[in-house]
Order: sequence, then structure tokens, then C-alpha cells
Amino acid sequence: MNLFKTSALSSALLAIMSTSAYAEDSVVEIESIEVAAQEQELDPSDMTRANTSMYVALSNEGAVKASGSLSYTYQNGQMSMVTLEGSMDSEGEYSDSRLQYFHVFNTGNSISPRVAASLDIIDNDSFTTAAVGAISIFRTPNENLTFFGRVGALAGEYSDSFASDRKISDKSIVGGMAAAYAVLKTGNDGTYLALYPEYTYLHGDVEMSTVKTTFLAATPMSEDKTRWGQFKLESSSTSMTQDNQSIDLPTETVAWFQYKVFF
Repeated sequence: MNLFKTSALSSALLAIMSTSAYAEDSVVEIESIEVAAQEQELDPSDMTRANTSMYVALSNEGAVKASGSLSYTYQNGQMSMVTLEGSMDSEGEYSDSRLQYFHVFNTGNSISPRVAASLDIIDNDSFTTAAVGAISIFRTPNENLTFFGRVGALAGEYSDSFASDRKISDKSIVGGMAAAYAVLKTGNDGTYLALYPEYTYLHGDVEMSTVKTTFLAATPMSEDKTRWGQFKLESSSTSMTQDNQSIDLPTETVAWFQYKVFF
């Protein structure tokens, strides 16, 4: 009888301990899910986050651009995203396209908590390149103001039509780019403004450098903040050097009106 009581008591204690441990694990799991949910709160202004989304855009010149992204979040907090975008001109002719793989890493640093690496395949009328890059977020004491920095290196070749027009035999090119982004949130609903200059340099038989300055304004168009309207104004200046002769192309200014949906 004593043996039976002892066994029964031991079983009861084990059951209580197991239930308690399970409850603690469940609480930890729920807390982890809540923290993850907070970390993954939708923030289109953050360039170091991966989101599943799509958008369509129309320029003041009649060009159309469309893009779609698929994202995935890993258990360790890292994120990855694949993006495909393309555009056509006002006459419906192919203009350019881009395929990108984007991977986000958590650093644990309070000022720069996330960095991301990217691989891009870019094609347009002038060249086709593969580029590797990195971008980092930089927080400031003002929670509404954030900076981002991006650098990249690329290699590829000029298009046949460009090589023919410029009368060059070696189409290969290498280059790099750098950009700085300033993002200011202006309202509690997530509305934000962004200003960023970008510099791209291509080296080959024809050297090309481009400075593009972009102003962007974005605001949510739904209460759940999954639908956004954006206005983007881009100004690009390009100079080319060939056979020690420099050519400055006319500055191009384009306005884009964009509708973006997050899933």
C-alpha cells in the first residue's frame, strides 16, 4: 500500500511539473510570437525589412511600371525577399526590368539594428548588369527621423545597340554605386517623406556616371495600412566620357504616381 501511495504521489508530482513546464513554454512561445509580431509591424518607410507586396506606377510621361515581391521570415529573425519588376514606355515598348534577392540580418545594435545584402540583375536599353550590395539602417534620437546607407558593386556589359551607336568593340563594364536616404515620418498614421541622392559609376570603353536625386511622399490609403499611395519625383543627370571626350546628357525629371498593396 505504501509503495502504491508513493508511486501515485510521484506520478502526480511529475504530472504537475510537466504541466507547469508546458505552461511556461507556452507563455514563452506566446511572448515570442507577440514580440515577433511587434517587430514585423508593417513599416513601408523601413528599407531594411522584407515584405510581400505589389505595386503599379504611372509616370507623367505615360510610362508604366509594375513590381511584385515575396518575402519570408525565418525563426532566427532573418528575412528574405525576391522581387521582380519591369516597366514599359508610353508606346508600350519594353523599357527595363530588375530581379532582386534581398536578405535581412539582425545585428543587435541599437543604432543600426538591421543590415541587408542584395543581389540584383538589371536590364535596360543601355546595359545588363549583375550587382551585389548592402544597406543599413541608422536610427537617430528622433524616432521619426531615420537614415539609411547603401553601397554596391556591379559588372556586366553594354547592350548591342548601345555599343553600335557608340562604336565600341569591348562591351564589358564594371562599376559601383552609393546612396544615402533620409526618411521623416510626419504623422501617426505612418505618412512619411524621403529624400535620397544616388550615385552610379560605370567603367568601360565608355565611362558613365549618373546622379539621381529622388523625393518621395507616401501615405496609407486604408485603416489597416496595407494599401499605400506614393508620389515620387526623380531628377537624373548623366555624363559620359569616350576617347577623352565628355558629354553631358540633358537632365531628366520624371514624376511617378504609385499604388502599393501589402499582403
